Amino acid sequence: MFQINESSHVFYVLAWGYAGDHWFSWFAKALNAHPEIFALMAHEGSRPKYLAERSRSERPPLDAFTAFLEDMGTTYQAIGDCWSYRPWHFRDVIDQYIDKVPLLFLARHPYAWLEFYVSWRAGNMRMPDGSFGPIEHEWSIAQHDYFKALGLKAYRKDDVEIWSAYQGMYQLNRHRVDIDTRIRRVALESLVTSPRHFAEIVAYLTKNRVEFSEALLADIYRWVYRPFRGEARVSAKPDNLYRAWPDWKKLAFERIVEPQTLAFYSDIGGYEYFK
Repeated sequence: MFQINESSHVFYVLAWGYAGDHWFSWFAKALNAHPEIFALMAHEGSRPKYLAERSRSERPPLDAFTAFLEDMGTTYQAIGDCWSYRPWHFRDVIDQYIDKVPLLFLARHPYAWLEFYVSWRAGNMRMPDGSFGPIEHEWSIAQHDYFKALGLKAYRKDDVEIWSAYQGMYQLNRHRVDIDTRIRRVALESLVTSPRHFAEIVAYLTKNRVEFSEALLADIYRWVYRPFRGEARVSAKPDNLYRAWPDWKKLAFERIVEPQTLAFYSDIGGYEYFK
């Protein structure tokens, strides 16, 4: 087992997948805009699409991957990974990391997170060869019996936008129970609207080793509403998203997503919900 020392230059930014959400990719790209930061973005989730080393749901052991980043990042003051790991990956090893490696969980309004969760799956998760393996896996783990018991709108296998919406709502409940309370939690919306808050998070992730100049902050904040190559412009305002939902989706959200889950996210981002 690799040892992690207190002088580590590694950080982890955690999320339950970024699914092509521009603001998630903006955050990683913004970190990389500084010459002293190297931030990988969903690296270990995308790698198995091209290199047959393991399944897409598997991740390298955290101790080995952290040591790898430490070795790889000697050119930089800070090196880290964004989005490859979920909070639950740290559940059994949190004591080894919490005081040595900065851990940040970025939350998104549940409506927005769900929007990208569904569209990512409806678009076949950007598979390069037309393979449907990942979406087949998603179908196989969906809680079909549970959804049927709730009396929700029926669906077929090719109704990806329906059953993946249900499954995404079910996953939102897992978010609440899968994260250790010691992991720092921040609403992504608070970062895209506040350069000062972003600078505070940079200081946390880099252990005060890196500071963004005002000029560099101005540059990265020009990208907040500018889609990057390979992205589509998506309106992700929660109120607009909810108003556009069909009745079956509103009913499903009400029946699947637990009140404790809504409170969990509101505590992080002050999010509001609609009926």
